[in-house]
Amino acid sequence: MGLLDDLKQQADTLRQKEQVSQEEISQNLLLTHAKLKDALHYWVELFNSLNVIKPTIARVYYLEGGATRMENLRQSDYNVNGRRLTLDHKDYIEAIVLRFRCASEQKLTIEKQTDPLVQRMREHLWTNNLKFDLKEMRNERGYVERGIFTMNCEVPVMVTMIGDLENGRIKIVCKNLEKFGEFTNIYDFEEFNKELLEELGKVIIAQPNNFRSVGRHQESMRATATRPPRPLAELEPETRPPQAPQQQAPMEDVSDPTKSFLGSIKSILKR
Repeated sequence: MGLLDDLKQQADTLRQKEQVSQEEISQNLLLTHAKLKDALHYWVELFNSLNVIKPTIARVYYLEGGATRMENLRQSDYNVNGRRLTLDHKDYIEAIVLRFRCASEQKLTIEKQTDPLVQRMREHLWTNNLKFDLKEMRNERGYVERGIFTMNCEVPVMVTMIGDLENGRIKIVCKNLEKFGEFTNIYDFEEFNKELLEELGKVIIAQPNNFRSVGRHQESMRATATRPPRPLAELEPETRPPQAPQQQAPMEDVSDPTKSFLGSIKSILKR
């Protein structure tokens, strides 16, 4: 085979792969749209119910360092938004964004000494979308010696469900849900179902749940995190750690998965 024929064959093979990839992405877009369409209907119903019932859900958030916390924050203002993508004059749901806030009427004042600690607290508040005022005290050379942060006790919470078209999955990205920070769970299309939505709903209204462990990707990560170390007998004597008594982890309190979570919310509204 000549050089030109070889290059043409490689180009044809590459074009075929790209065509298959585009077909897969198109199929994944259709699956994502179907799954998120059902989910959007679920969340609109659930959040409309919560905005009527206004359940009392108190949260505690620990700020950077863990020494300071926001207490008795009440959840409210539940909002649902569907993000749409237009292709070939057709609209597809590419993501669902859930928002609510945890707040109290109190104000919080935090004082930090030295410039590094002030900078670290500022970054922590910015990263978690917290609004604040900062008063800096500087020395004669212009260096920050002390910083006083003043803020309302209000934490914005956001949960985004978005399709991963290249890998054929749906991701749920949670920010400030139950605690500061962001974490992402990944689900295959068949795993993204009403049972999963109800587990997430239980998280939002502070009911017992197993949301963080649902799905094979989460199970895989948990198995990796809890993988036992090599047996002591396989380690060299000088590398063996001291043995300590093991304690059995407490059993997780998980409610009956056959009971409809959204149905229980609706029954409250009918009373």
